[in-house]
Amino acid sequence: MDKIPSEIIQDILRKFESTNDLKTCSLVCKRWSYLALEILWFKPSFHLRFNNSQPSSAWITFFTIIQATQQTTFSYASFIRRINLSPLSILIEDLHVMTLRACKRLERLTLANCSKLTDVGLCTLIHDIGPSLVSIDLSDVYQITDATIIEAARTCPQLQGFNLSMSRYHHGITDTGITMLAIQCTLLRRIKLNNCSQVSDQSAIALSIHCPRLVEVDFMNCKINNQALISIFNHNQELRELRLSHADNTNVLIDDGAFINSLLQQRQQRFYQQLRLVDFTGISIITDTSIDILILAAPKIRSLVLNKCSQITDQGVLSICKLGRYLHFLHLGHCSQITDLSIQRLASVCPRIRYLDMACCVNITDVSVIESFKHLSKLKRIGLVKCALITDAAIRSLTNQTRASNNIERIHLSYCTRLSVSAVAELLNNCHKLNHLSLTQVPAFLRNDLQQFCRPPPKDFTELQRNVFCVYSDVGVQNLKNYLNTMYFDRHGVEGQ
Repeated sequence: MDKIPSEIIQDILRKFESTNDLKTCSLVCKRWSYLALEILWFKPSFHLRFNNSQPSSAWITFFTIIQATQQTTFSYASFIRRINLSPLSILIEDLHVMTLRACKRLERLTLANCSKLTDVGLCTLIHDIGPSLVSIDLSDVYQITDATIIEAARTCPQLQGFNLSMSRYHHGITDTGITMLAIQCTLLRRIKLNNCSQVSDQSAIALSIHCPRLVEVDFMNCKINNQALISIFNHNQELRELRLSHADNTNVLIDDGAFINSLLQQRQQRFYQQLRLVDFTGISIITDTSIDILILAAPKIRSLVLNKCSQITDQGVLSICKLGRYLHFLHLGHCSQITDLSIQRLASVCPRIRYLDMACCVNITDVSVIESFKHLSKLKRIGLVKCALITDAAIRSLTNQTRASNNIERIHLSYCTRLSVSAVAELLNNCHKLNHLSLTQVPAFLRNDLQQFCRPPPKDFTELQRNVFCVYSDVGVQNLKNYLNTMYFDRHGVEGQ
């Protein structure tokens, strides 16, 4: 065994799926102990278990070992390369992350939802271990400000990923911090700034120019306008994911000019071959022209979100059809000018669509739904909320498409007021994987005996909203199916309701 290189032994040990097996191997000899423990401590896992209403002390033991000053057999802190404290988010404070300063080889740091953390603890930690950090996740850590961003810029030259997404608006991160980050961390590949409301064109332009290797950017609800988008299009041709949603920010301007005046249009060639996801939610004044330019430049987009892009018409959807087999996810919610004409074409030429949302597309009729079920055999989720022209014929068409009915998992039919109980009963009996069905404000389901299987409405709903809420999930779907089979099926079939 002494003749076998340590690298080979460790490679074999990595293939063990059981941590108990690794612990056993660590008892063989000192060399095996070192190799096994290095694997065990590479990425420590934490689980918040409560015993007698008190949290488990295992995580406290971990921090005690890390900060131990007395001599130990091995330097356990040096083994740690990745750490995720998100499972302990309700407990983690500055003192805990400051303890991690001993982990000098730490590469990936995940502190998502650790809401008690402040700049004090984070700056202290990043200052000491920054040179080795490759990825930092501080999503929903609301007390951080530019101070943490600037410290990362100063001390993390190898940084490639920085997640600063927030679930609600955050004002502590500004252009000052992000611009400095862009200038200093030129290897950056992924940055998420969702809801960082003080981030504007200045940051986006700095990132696009100084970080040419960017593959993922998220500026949702930031102050991003045409100039920033033009700069991104002109400098970041390796992009895979681009999110620029302005659903909650109406004080920004992105229109067709961002597409017409960028290299997307001027080069007239397909040079965004890597782009797979685009989210333009709420960019309401772009038109079919922008969509056509985008699709020609990025012909392999898989996920395209145009929710609330109200100027998009059938012509825009026909441009999307050029994506063909590459398209898997399409959100056209509130694109109210779209008609059956383009959706029929979409269903026939984009057979790999898994998700299709046409909520509030008021001109969509049964024809679009029937064609979708006919051609999209891989469809798992379809959104038809407030498509008021939809009738039982559309729903029943799914029962005739075996492949589609065997794959569909979620159907959103809220406010489709023409649906009957009998049609939904047929749907439930033919779609065996269905685990989510929304029927809010569908008159036929505003009955106590049917609503008893619904999941509870959100706590912030008004009384009126609670009264019409009708969403079935998981076991609720099965219970509704069983109830309808008992109440509405007899030997002659389904009774009309």
